[in-house]
Amino acid sequence: MQLLKVFLGLFLILGLLFVLTKNMEEVSVDLVLSQYESVPVAVVIIVALGVGILIGFSIALSSILTSKAESRAVKGENRKLSDEINSLRNIAIEEGIYEIGDGEE
Repeated sequence: MQLLKVFLGLFLILGLLFVLTKNMEEVSVDLVLSQYESVPVAVVIIVALGVGILIGFSIALSSILTSKAESRAVKGENRKLSDEINSLRNIAIEEGIYEIGDGEE
């Protein structure tokens, strides 16, 4: 499986390099706050890809952290309920022993 991931990663990098070499024309980029003249399309593609990766990573990270926090909370609640059930079982057993002893006398 690891070899397959490496192969797919290399294939992706080679594909990206192929696309970048085909897009070396210069364009002007107009962002709302600034303007850039004569920027190669390859740079625009790399920057857009990098920004997309960072945004996707931050969204995935926040989702993972939220899920882990919820999991910890549920495990704590489960442990508390298990302890309560065990204490209720012990109370019922102890009371049953005393009731049997009281009924015979």
